[in-house]
Amino acid sequence: MAFEEQLVSGRYRILGRIGRGAMSVVWQARDERLDRVVAVKQFLHEPGSGSAPAGTCERAIREARLASRLRHPHAITVYDVLEDAGSMYLVMEYVPARSLTDLLVERGPLPRCDVVRLGRQIGAALAAAHGDWILHRDVTPNNVLVADDGTARITDFGVSRALGEHPATEDDVIVGTLPYLAPEVARGGEAGLPSDVYGLGATLYTALEGAPPFGTSDDPITLLRRITENQLVPPPHGGPLTAVLMRMLERDPAARPAMQEAVALLSAVGRPAPAAPPRRSRLRRVAVTGAAVCVTSACVAAGLAFTGEPETTAAPVERPPTTVTADRTVSATTTAPAPRPARATEAPPAHPAAPAAGGCTARFEVTNSWPGGTQAEITVHNDRPARLSGWTVTWALPGGAAIRDLWNGTLTRAGSTVTVTDAGWNALLEPGASASFGLIQDGTDGRAAVPVLGCRPN
Repeated sequence: MAFEEQLVSGRYRILGRIGRGAMSVVWQARDERLDRVVAVKQFLHEPGSGSAPAGTCERAIREARLASRLRHPHAITVYDVLEDAGSMYLVMEYVPARSLTDLLVERGPLPRCDVVRLGRQIGAALAAAHGDWILHRDVTPNNVLVADDGTARITDFGVSRALGEHPATEDDVIVGTLPYLAPEVARGGEAGLPSDVYGLGATLYTALEGAPPFGTSDDPITLLRRITENQLVPPPHGGPLTAVLMRMLERDPAARPAMQEAVALLSAVGRPAPAAPPRRSRLRRVAVTGAAVCVTSACVAAGLAFTGEPETTAAPVERPPTTVTADRTVSATTTAPAPRPARATEAPPAHPAAPAAGGCTARFEVTNSWPGGTQAEITVHNDRPARLSGWTVTWALPGGAAIRDLWNGTLTRAGSTVTVTDAGWNALLEPGASASFGLIQDGTDGRAAVPVLGCRPN
C-alpha cells in the first residue's frame, strides 16, 4: 500500500513526497487537528528491523530539541517529534520552496545581487543559532530552501549540536558534506562556529559560480587534499562580493569573521562608501592647472564650492556627493575598472535626468565601453520634500541588447522593458539624497543611444 494518504500518529495525513536523503524522507502532510499543511520528516532505519534504532531516535530528538530553540524568519520551524509504527518523525513548518541545489540545476549560477540577498538571510538565521550556541555543521545548498519570491530558509539540523555537547557517537567520523567542509574539519578537527561561516561562504561561492570552491571529485581523498591545502581561486564573477567570500573561506578559522560580522559585510556589499574629506584648495588649484575641465566637472558633480583662498577648506557640501560604491566610483570624471579595456577616444555619454514625474529622477551614465558592451551607472535622486521609501526605474532596452550583470538593485524584464527596483538597503532616500545601481550590458557600446529613464516612488 502506498504511503500517501496514510495517517501518522492519528493526526498527520501524508499527501506526497517532497524529497529524500540518505537517512530520511520528507513528506508533505496535512495536520488534521489544526487544519494546516506541514512537512513531516521520516527517519529511515535498517530494513527488516522492527523499530527505529536507538541512534535514529537520539538523532531525531536532538534535531527537534535544537531546531525548536531557534525561532527566526529564515529558519524552518520545528513543531513536534514523535514515533509511530516503529519510525521516528519530525513535524516541521512547510514552505513551498526548492533547495538551492535544485535552483542552480534549473537556472545556473545566480546574479550577484541574489547571492548577496541569500547570504544575508541565511547568515542572519545562523547568527541567531550561534547566539544560542547552536552549530548547524552542514550548511550546504541542499539545506537552503528558496521560495519563488527569493526568501531563503535554512533547514535540516540533523547533524547539528549545541556547543559543549560531547559528540560521543562521532569519534573519528567527519560530519558534514564533503565539498563544503571547513579545512579544520577536513583535517579531522572538531567543528566550531567558524566552520558554519566557512560552509555559508562555500554555499554562496557555489551559488555565484555554479560549483563549490574546490570543485567536485569522485575521489574523496583528492577533494579532501584540495580543501585542507586551501588553494582557493577567487570567484571570477565576485566583483565587490569577492573580498567578503575570501574572508569567510579563510583557511585559519580565527581569521574568518563571526557570523554576525559576515552578515554585516554582506549587507555592506555595494553600499556607498563614506565621502572623502574635502581637500585643501592649494591641492585643487594644482589639479586645475593640469586638467581644468575635468576638475571643474568633478566639482560640479560633487556639489562643492571653492573659496579660492589658500590653505582653507571648501564650503559645506549642500547635497550628497557623488555616490561611491564598494568597487567603483560613479563619476563622469572617474575611469571605473571594467572587465575589458575601455575606449580612450570617446567620452562616455550621459543622458539628462528624467523628468520628475513622481518625485524622483534617474540619470543613466555610461562609465565604460568596449566593442559589444557597456558599463553604466544609474543614479536615482529624490526630488520630493519628503523621504522616499522606495523607488523603481524603467526604460526600453535597445534591440539585441541584454543585461549581463546588475548590482545594488533587483532586475525584472518584460519584452524590451527593463524594470529595476531598489535593493532594500538603498530604498530610503531623504529629500535631496541619491542612490545608484550599476549594470553591464551586452550588445551595445558607448556610441549607442542612452535610454530615457522613468522613475517613480514605490
